[in-house]
Amino acid sequence: MIRILASDCSRPVALVTGGASFLGRAISLKLAREGFDLALHYQSSANKTKKFAEEVKGFGAEVLVFKTDLRQVQQVSSLTQRVFKKFKRLDLLINNASLFYPTPLSKTVPSQWMELFNVNLFAPYFLSRAANPLLKITHGCIINITDIYGENPILKDYSAYCASKAGLITTTKILAKELGPLVRVNAVSPGAIYIPKTYSRKQRKELINRSALKRQGTPEEIAEAVYFLSTHRFITGQVLKVDGGRFF
Repeated sequence: MIRILASDCSRPVALVTGGASFLGRAISLKLAREGFDLALHYQSSANKTKKFAEEVKGFGAEVLVFKTDLRQVQQVSSLTQRVFKKFKRLDLLINNASLFYPTPLSKTVPSQWMELFNVNLFAPYFLSRAANPLLKITHGCIINITDIYGENPILKDYSAYCASKAGLITTTKILAKELGPLVRVNAVSPGAIYIPKTYSRKQRKELINRSALKRQGTPEEIAEAVYFLSTHRFITGQVLKVDGGRFF
């Protein structure tokens, strides 16, 4: 159970963007099991998120959902205040929501580039800025979900995605300097957790075999890494690769 640092005895509160889908779902479940109340962000999947929220409440957590378009600056800036108004505290911000689609250089249009950067980099940056005053109160932390391809951009035809995640990795380190000593900022960099559906069986096997552990990872293993970083009070500015030994 995470140690509560705020002046009251309420449960710690985590805001998870994209909190009901794939990695966000696993992260939210892990945090609820460990004693967090949850603010689950969604953009368009209202029914899915509300149904998931009811499931998570079974762990004794208070769970509220918040609709926000992360491509809109005004909505991004107001999200943390909406969460604080409901819960009266914020201990953890998980910048998980992300867009992922191919952008071959010859076919990419500016709107695709801007959309990927707005959701994958712009939103985490400005959410972190808005959350900082609230996190200072609880000596909380921010965890960004990046990608191994942000450091090793070898994913063909995904240049804009890789560039946005590279920016988020750098932003993690910058914010750790700027927001310390009261707020910690780290990142988790997943490896082969999600494999594009366009990959053939042969491509999937080749991808998995490039790692030392020779297997695909699970969302739950990413959630374990996120929880570890949320509780370790002497780690900041770090990017934790959870990739089965793909890149050393």
